Amino acid sequence: MFKGLISISILALSLVACTRSSSQNQPLFIYTTMDEPIVRQIVAAYEKETGEEVEFVRLSTGEAAARIETEKNNPQASLWLGGVGLSHVQIKQKGLTAAYQHTSWNKIPAALKDGDGYWSGLYMGVLSFASNSKQLKRLGLKKPTSWIDLLDKKLEGQVQISNPGSSGTSYNLIAALIVQDGETGAFDYFKKLNHNISQYTRSGSAPAKNVAIGEATIAVGYAHDIVRLIHDDKAPLELSFPKEGTGYEIASISLIKDGKQLEKAKKFYDWMYSPTASQVMADYYFVPIVSEGIQLKADSINPKDIKLINVDLEWAGKERDRLINLWNEKING
Repeated sequence: MFKGLISISILALSLVACTRSSSQNQPLFIYTTMDEPIVRQIVAAYEKETGEEVEFVRLSTGEAAARIETEKNNPQASLWLGGVGLSHVQIKQKGLTAAYQHTSWNKIPAALKDGDGYWSGLYMGVLSFASNSKQLKRLGLKKPTSWIDLLDKKLEGQVQISNPGSSGTSYNLIAALIVQDGETGAFDYFKKLNHNISQYTRSGSAPAKNVAIGEATIAVGYAHDIVRLIHDDKAPLELSFPKEGTGYEIASISLIKDGKQLEKAKKFYDWMYSPTASQVMADYYFVPIVSEGIQLKADSINPKDIKLINVDLEWAGKERDRLINLWNEKING
Protein backbone atom coordinates (compact mmCIF):
# COMPACT_ATOMS: atom_id res chain seq x y z
CA MET A 1 0.00 0.00 0.00
CA PHE A 2 2.74 2.42 0.97
CA LYS A 3 4.62 1.62 -2.24
CA GLY A 4 1.45 2.50 -4.14
CA LEU A 5 1.12 5.82 -2.30
CA ILE A 6 4.77 6.61 -2.91
CA SER A 7 4.38 5.79 -6.59
CA ILE A 8 1.32 8.00 -6.87
CA SER A 9 3.12 10.85 -5.08
CA ILE A 10 6.14 10.55 -7.36
CA LEU A 11 3.84 10.51 -10.38
CA ALA A 12 1.99 13.62 -9.16
CA LEU A 13 5.25 15.48 -8.55
CA SER A 14 6.50 14.43 -11.95
CA LEU A 15 3.35 15.77 -13.59
CA VAL A 16 3.69 19.10 -11.76
CA ALA A 17 7.36 19.36 -12.73
CA CYS A 18 6.49 18.44 -16.31
CA THR A 19 3.76 21.11 -16.43
CA ARG A 20 6.14 23.76 -15.08
CA SER A 21 8.85 22.70 -17.51
CA SER A 22 6.34 22.75 -20.33
CA SER A 23 5.21 26.31 -19.44
CA GLN A 24 8.76 27.58 -19.19
CA ASN A 25 9.72 26.02 -22.50
CA GLN A 26 6.79 27.61 -24.29
CA PRO A 27 6.78 31.16 -25.72
CA LEU A 28 5.86 33.80 -23.15
CA PHE A 29 2.10 34.38 -23.34
CA ILE A 30 0.77 37.87 -22.58
CA TYR A 31 -2.35 40.00 -22.88
CA THR A 32 -1.97 43.41 -24.47
CA THR A 33 -4.17 46.46 -25.00
CA MET A 34 -1.85 48.23 -27.41
CA ASP A 35 -2.89 48.23 -31.07
CA GLU A 36 -1.82 45.03 -32.79
CA PRO A 37 0.64 46.55 -35.32
CA ILE A 38 2.56 48.21 -32.48
CA VAL A 39 2.70 45.01 -30.43
CA ARG A 40 3.93 43.05 -33.43
CA GLN A 41 6.83 45.50 -33.79
CA ILE A 42 7.58 45.31 -30.05
CA VAL A 43 7.51 41.50 -30.03
CA ALA A 44 9.67 41.27 -33.17
CA ALA A 45 12.29 43.58 -31.64
CA TYR A 46 12.26 41.66 -28.35
CA GLU A 47 12.63 38.30 -30.05
CA LYS A 48 15.49 39.62 -32.20
CA GLU A 49 17.39 41.01 -29.20
CA THR A 50 16.78 38.20 -26.72
CA GLY A 51 16.00 35.07 -28.72
CA GLU A 52 12.90 34.62 -26.51
CA GLU A 53 9.55 34.07 -28.21
CA VAL A 54 6.35 35.90 -27.23
CA GLU A 55 2.72 35.20 -28.10
CA PHE A 56 -0.08 37.63 -27.34
CA VAL A 57 -3.80 38.22 -27.44
CA ARG A 58 -5.01 41.77 -28.03
CA LEU A 59 -7.93 42.87 -25.83
CA SER A 60 -9.47 46.21 -24.93
CA THR A 61 -8.69 47.47 -21.41
CA GLY A 62 -12.01 46.34 -19.96
CA GLU A 63 -11.83 42.96 -21.66
CA ALA A 64 -8.29 42.33 -20.42
CA ALA A 65 -9.17 43.25 -16.83
CA ALA A 66 -12.28 41.04 -16.95
CA ARG A 67 -10.39 38.08 -18.39
CA ILE A 68 -7.62 38.35 -15.80
CA GLU A 69 -10.26 38.32 -13.06
CA THR A 70 -12.14 35.38 -14.62
CA GLU A 71 -8.91 33.38 -14.86
CA LYS A 72 -7.64 34.25 -11.37
CA ASN A 73 -7.62 30.62 -10.21
CA ASN A 74 -5.83 29.44 -13.34
CA PRO A 75 -4.05 32.37 -15.06
CA GLN A 76 -3.40 31.81 -18.73
CA ALA A 77 -1.16 34.86 -19.24
CA SER A 78 1.65 36.12 -17.04
CA LEU A 79 1.77 39.79 -18.04
CA TRP A 80 -0.58 42.55 -19.17
CA LEU A 81 1.03 45.08 -21.53
CA GLY A 82 -0.58 48.48 -22.06
CA GLY A 83 -4.07 49.52 -21.11
CA VAL A 84 -5.28 52.50 -19.11
CA GLY A 85 -3.56 52.68 -15.73
CA LEU A 86 -6.87 53.09 -13.89
CA SER A 87 -7.69 49.46 -14.71
CA HIS A 88 -4.23 48.30 -13.64
CA VAL A 89 -4.98 50.02 -10.32
CA GLN A 90 -8.32 48.25 -10.08
CA ILE A 91 -6.96 44.74 -10.70
CA LYS A 92 -4.23 45.46 -8.16
CA GLN A 93 -6.94 46.36 -5.64
CA LYS A 94 -8.62 43.04 -6.41
CA GLY A 95 -5.41 41.15 -5.70
CA LEU A 96 -4.91 39.96 -9.28
CA THR A 97 -1.37 41.22 -9.94
CA ALA A 98 2.09 40.61 -8.51
CA ALA A 99 4.52 43.25 -7.27
CA TYR A 100 7.76 43.72 -9.21
CA GLN A 101 10.24 46.58 -9.21
CA HIS A 102 11.77 46.35 -12.67
CA THR A 103 15.31 47.34 -13.58
CA SER A 104 14.28 50.90 -14.58
CA TRP A 105 12.09 51.42 -11.50
CA ASN A 106 14.01 54.41 -10.21
CA LYS A 107 13.62 56.24 -13.54
CA ILE A 108 9.81 56.32 -13.26
CA PRO A 109 8.32 59.33 -11.41
CA ALA A 110 6.35 58.35 -8.31
CA ALA A 111 3.06 59.61 -9.79
CA LEU A 112 3.45 57.28 -12.78
CA LYS A 113 3.88 53.97 -10.94
CA ASP A 114 2.44 52.03 -8.03
CA GLY A 115 4.39 52.66 -4.84
CA ASP A 116 4.52 48.93 -4.09
CA GLY A 117 5.44 47.88 -7.62
CA TYR A 118 2.14 46.40 -8.78
CA TRP A 119 2.08 48.45 -12.00
CA SER A 120 4.39 50.82 -13.80
CA GLY A 121 3.69 53.45 -16.47
CA LEU A 122 5.08 53.09 -19.99
CA TYR A 123 3.78 56.31 -21.56
CA MET A 124 1.05 58.92 -21.10
CA GLY A 125 -1.80 59.47 -23.54
CA VAL A 126 -3.96 62.60 -23.66
CA LEU A 127 -7.69 62.54 -24.46
CA SER A 128 -8.46 64.75 -27.43
CA PHE A 129 -10.87 65.38 -30.30
CA ALA A 130 -10.50 63.93 -33.79
CA SER A 131 -12.62 65.79 -36.35
CA ASN A 132 -13.16 64.88 -39.98
CA SER A 133 -12.38 68.13 -41.82
CA LYS A 134 -14.67 67.27 -44.75
CA GLN A 135 -17.57 66.54 -42.43
CA LEU A 136 -16.99 69.74 -40.46
CA LYS A 137 -17.15 71.77 -43.67
CA ARG A 138 -20.35 70.01 -44.73
CA LEU A 139 -22.00 70.81 -41.39
CA GLY A 140 -20.65 74.37 -41.23
CA LEU A 141 -18.74 73.72 -38.00
CA LYS A 142 -15.23 74.37 -36.67
CA LYS A 143 -13.19 71.78 -34.82
CA PRO A 144 -14.22 71.56 -31.14
CA THR A 145 -12.20 73.31 -28.46
CA SER A 146 -14.54 72.57 -25.53
CA TRP A 147 -16.47 69.60 -24.19
CA ILE A 148 -19.59 71.73 -24.66
CA ASP A 149 -18.95 71.91 -28.42
CA LEU A 150 -19.85 68.21 -28.71
CA LEU A 151 -23.44 69.06 -27.66
CA ASP A 152 -24.13 71.18 -30.77
CA LYS A 153 -27.45 70.12 -32.32
CA LYS A 154 -25.80 69.95 -35.74
CA LEU A 155 -23.82 66.98 -34.43
CA GLU A 156 -26.82 64.73 -33.83
CA GLY A 157 -25.66 61.20 -34.68
CA GLN A 158 -22.20 62.52 -35.58
CA VAL A 159 -20.11 61.81 -32.45
CA GLN A 160 -18.43 58.58 -31.41
CA ILE A 161 -16.83 57.54 -28.14
CA SER A 162 -16.08 54.09 -26.80
CA ASN A 163 -18.13 52.15 -24.30
CA PRO A 164 -16.59 52.58 -20.81
CA GLY A 165 -17.59 49.04 -19.90
CA SER A 166 -15.12 47.61 -22.42
CA SER A 167 -12.80 50.56 -22.98
CA GLY A 168 -10.52 52.21 -20.48
CA THR A 169 -10.44 55.27 -22.73
CA SER A 170 -14.03 56.23 -21.95
CA TYR A 171 -13.82 55.28 -18.29
CA ASN A 172 -10.87 57.66 -18.16
CA LEU A 173 -13.16 60.33 -19.65
CA ILE A 174 -15.88 59.66 -17.06
CA ALA A 175 -13.40 59.92 -14.19
CA ALA A 176 -11.88 63.15 -15.55
CA LEU A 177 -15.23 64.87 -16.04
CA ILE A 178 -16.36 63.85 -12.55
CA VAL A 179 -13.25 65.51 -11.14
CA GLN A 180 -13.99 68.61 -13.22
CA ASP A 181 -17.78 68.89 -12.86
CA GLY A 182 -18.77 66.56 -10.02
CA GLU A 183 -20.63 63.28 -10.47
CA THR A 184 -24.03 64.88 -11.10
CA GLY A 185 -22.62 67.41 -13.56
CA ALA A 186 -20.65 64.75 -15.45
CA PHE A 187 -23.62 62.42 -15.86
CA ASP A 188 -25.84 65.31 -16.90
CA TYR A 189 -23.28 66.03 -19.61
CA PHE A 190 -23.23 62.41 -20.81
CA LYS A 191 -27.05 62.38 -20.98
CA LYS A 192 -26.97 65.39 -23.27
CA LEU A 193 -24.07 64.00 -25.29
CA ASN A 194 -25.95 60.73 -25.80
CA HIS A 195 -28.30 62.51 -28.25
CA ASN A 196 -25.35 63.11 -30.58
CA ILE A 197 -23.73 59.68 -30.25
CA SER A 198 -23.91 57.42 -33.30
CA GLN A 199 -22.10 54.50 -31.71
CA TYR A 200 -20.37 53.45 -28.49
CA THR A 201 -17.49 51.32 -29.76
CA ARG A 202 -15.85 48.38 -27.99
CA SER A 203 -12.32 49.74 -28.40
CA GLY A 204 -11.01 53.18 -27.44
CA SER A 205 -9.08 53.60 -30.70
CA ALA A 206 -12.04 52.71 -32.95
CA PRO A 207 -13.94 56.06 -32.88
CA ALA A 208 -11.09 58.05 -34.46
CA LYS A 209 -10.62 55.35 -37.11
CA ASN A 210 -14.34 55.51 -37.91
CA VAL A 211 -14.27 59.30 -38.11
CA ALA A 212 -11.26 59.07 -40.44
CA ILE A 213 -13.38 57.19 -43.01
CA GLY A 214 -16.39 59.48 -42.60
CA GLU A 215 -18.67 57.30 -40.46
CA ALA A 216 -19.02 60.21 -38.02
CA THR A 217 -17.71 63.75 -37.66
CA ILE A 218 -16.03 63.87 -34.23
CA ALA A 219 -14.46 61.28 -31.95
CA VAL A 220 -12.86 61.36 -28.54
CA GLY A 221 -9.62 59.39 -28.37
CA TYR A 222 -5.96 59.54 -27.45
CA ALA A 223 -3.86 62.13 -29.25
CA HIS A 224 -1.10 59.70 -30.27
CA ASP A 225 -3.63 57.51 -32.12
CA ILE A 226 -5.08 60.53 -33.92
CA VAL A 227 -1.68 61.97 -34.86
CA ARG A 228 -0.71 58.59 -36.31
CA LEU A 229 -3.88 58.50 -38.43
CA ILE A 230 -3.16 62.02 -39.70
CA HIS A 231 0.49 61.51 -40.57
CA ASP A 232 0.85 57.82 -41.42
CA ASP A 233 -2.58 57.14 -42.93
CA LYS A 234 -3.10 60.63 -44.39
CA ALA A 235 -6.57 60.71 -42.81
CA PRO A 236 -8.57 63.97 -43.22
CA LEU A 237 -8.57 64.63 -39.48
CA GLU A 238 -8.00 67.68 -37.33
CA LEU A 239 -6.69 67.33 -33.78
CA SER A 240 -7.86 69.60 -30.96
CA PHE A 241 -8.10 69.70 -27.18
CA PRO A 242 -10.76 70.96 -24.74
CA LYS A 243 -9.78 74.29 -23.22
CA GLU A 244 -11.30 73.32 -19.84
CA GLY A 245 -8.76 70.53 -19.47
CA THR A 246 -8.71 66.88 -20.44
CA GLY A 247 -8.12 63.44 -19.02
CA TYR A 248 -5.06 61.33 -19.64
CA GLU A 249 -4.00 57.73 -19.36
CA ILE A 250 -0.89 56.24 -17.84
CA ALA A 251 -0.56 53.22 -20.10
CA SER A 252 0.92 50.60 -17.83
CA ILE A 253 2.35 47.13 -17.44
CA SER A 254 1.60 44.55 -14.73
CA LEU A 255 2.58 41.01 -13.82
CA ILE A 256 -0.39 38.68 -13.38
CA LYS A 257 -0.47 36.97 -9.99
CA ASP A 258 0.33 33.24 -10.12
CA GLY A 259 1.14 33.44 -13.82
CA LYS A 260 2.86 30.29 -15.06
CA GLN A 261 5.77 32.15 -16.71
CA LEU A 262 6.62 34.91 -14.27
CA GLU A 263 10.39 34.70 -14.74
CA LYS A 264 10.02 35.06 -18.50
CA ALA A 265 7.50 37.85 -17.91
CA LYS A 266 9.92 39.76 -15.67
CA LYS A 267 12.57 39.65 -18.39
CA PHE A 268 10.10 41.08 -20.90
CA TYR A 269 8.93 43.68 -18.32
CA ASP A 270 12.52 44.89 -17.85
CA TRP A 271 13.07 45.04 -21.61
CA MET A 272 10.00 47.25 -22.14
CA TYR A 273 12.03 50.13 -20.65
CA SER A 274 15.02 49.54 -22.93
CA PRO A 275 15.99 52.08 -25.61
CA THR A 276 14.85 49.60 -28.27
CA ALA A 277 11.34 49.23 -26.84
CA SER A 278 11.07 52.96 -26.15
CA GLN A 279 12.07 53.75 -29.74
CA VAL A 280 9.42 51.40 -31.13
CA MET A 281 6.81 53.23 -29.05
CA ALA A 282 8.19 56.63 -30.06
CA ASP A 283 7.98 55.64 -33.74
CA TYR A 284 4.21 55.28 -33.20
CA TYR A 285 3.98 58.83 -31.76
CA PHE A 286 4.01 57.81 -28.10
CA VAL A 287 6.13 59.78 -25.64
CA PRO A 288 7.70 57.04 -23.46
CA ILE A 289 8.23 57.82 -19.79
CA VAL A 290 11.78 56.45 -20.05
CA SER A 291 13.05 58.18 -23.18
CA GLU A 292 16.83 58.58 -22.86
CA GLY A 293 18.62 58.18 -26.15
CA ILE A 294 15.56 57.93 -28.37
CA GLN A 295 14.21 60.12 -31.15
CA LEU A 296 10.63 61.34 -30.75
CA LYS A 297 8.45 62.01 -33.79
CA ALA A 298 8.25 65.73 -34.55
CA ASP A 299 4.46 65.82 -34.15
CA SER A 300 4.27 63.75 -30.98
CA ILE A 301 2.07 65.33 -28.30
CA ASN A 302 3.86 65.88 -25.02
CA PRO A 303 1.36 65.74 -22.13
CA LYS A 304 3.32 68.49 -20.40
CA ASP A 305 2.09 70.92 -23.09
CA ILE A 306 -1.62 70.19 -22.51
CA LYS A 307 -3.99 71.33 -19.73
CA LEU A 308 -4.73 68.12 -17.85
CA ILE A 309 -7.34 67.06 -15.29
CA ASN A 310 -5.63 65.17 -12.50
CA VAL A 311 -7.56 62.12 -11.29
CA ASP A 312 -6.89 60.23 -8.05
CA LEU A 313 -6.02 56.80 -9.45
CA GLU A 314 -6.85 54.89 -6.27
CA TRP A 315 -10.29 56.54 -6.12
CA ALA A 316 -10.95 55.87 -9.80
CA GLY A 317 -9.93 52.23 -9.44
CA LYS A 318 -12.23 51.64 -6.46
CA GLU A 319 -15.15 53.44 -8.08
CA ARG A 320 -14.92 51.88 -11.54
CA ASP A 321 -17.53 49.13 -11.16
CA ARG A 322 -20.04 51.47 -9.53
CA LEU A 323 -19.58 54.21 -12.10
CA ILE A 324 -19.78 51.82 -15.05
CA ASN A 325 -23.02 50.39 -13.65
CA LEU A 326 -24.33 53.93 -13.19
CA TRP A 327 -23.39 54.82 -16.78
CA ASN A 328 -25.18 51.73 -18.07
CA GLU A 329 -28.26 52.61 -16.02
CA LYS A 330 -28.43 56.31 -16.88
CA ILE A 331 -26.88 56.54 -20.34
CA ASN A 332 -26.76 53.16 -22.03
CA GLY A 333 -29.93 51.64 -20.56
